[in-house]
Amino acid sequence: MKLITTLALAATGALASVQAHAVAVDLTGWTAEGGSSSWNVQAGNDSVLQTVNGAPTVFFDPSATSSQGTALSGNIRVGAEGDDDFIGFVLGYNSGEIFSSSADFYLIDWKQGDQAGWGQGLAISHVTNGSNGNTTGTGGSYWQHTAGEVDLITRANSLGNTGYTDLIDYAFNIIFTSNLIEVSVNGTTEISITPADVAGVSSFSDGSFGFYNYSQAQVLYSAIRSTDCSQTPDAPECQTGTIPEPTTLALIAVGLLGMGAAGRKAASR
Repeated sequence: MKLITTLALAATGALASVQAHAVAVDLTGWTAEGGSSSWNVQAGNDSVLQTVNGAPTVFFDPSATSSQGTALSGNIRVGAEGDDDFIGFVLGYNSGEIFSSSADFYLIDWKQGDQAGWGQGLAISHVTNGSNGNTTGTGGSYWQHTAGEVDLITRANSLGNTGYTDLIDYAFNIIFTSNLIEVSVNGTTEISITPADVAGVSSFSDGSFGFYNYSQAQVLYSAIRSTDCSQTPDAPECQTGTIPEPTTLALIAVGLLGMGAAGRKAASR
């Protein structure tokens, strides 16, 4: 019985650690750039809904010149059926880069369906020229991932050729440093790259974290959390490789606590 009680306390401690390290992100100071869009910060200020089907758009913190050394986590969900285009994130983004000929940031995009020269699935690309990307059609550099402009680095491990499903919440965690970008979906590592994987790059450029939509409406980014990995390197969000999701840790803690309570009740008879 002592073992069960110890495990229950350990799991409860792990859950408390997850909650303590991750801090809610206030999105009220963030701004939109790029194509037509409508980014609506939701109640609680840690979630945002983008409602317009338009040209590539980002929503980011213009005051953040550095986001390296942090892990960003939360949920992403497409809340409408009938479309199959791009959702995702940007890393190392600076104001004005979305359609700039001198852009230098990283794009994580997830396409739901195969269409017009680009296949479904999750991928990461290096954007160095966005000047040909301002289009709602399928001919722009963001759609085609044109070489020399939006260069594909790699597709995801298991979701590289799998589109997202509408009306489903996907938990994400993104670790971003000068030497590592790692993307996990539902607790599984999907993308892990270093500068050596990118032509002509010795370290990843810094800037803001942001959300990305292209030709996809009704996309909700919710419960956005930030973890400072320089201050809390042992936080679960800062660990590389597959880690339990916070919800999984919660279930483990509740289950073990229940087992401990049942054991104590049995022992008192």
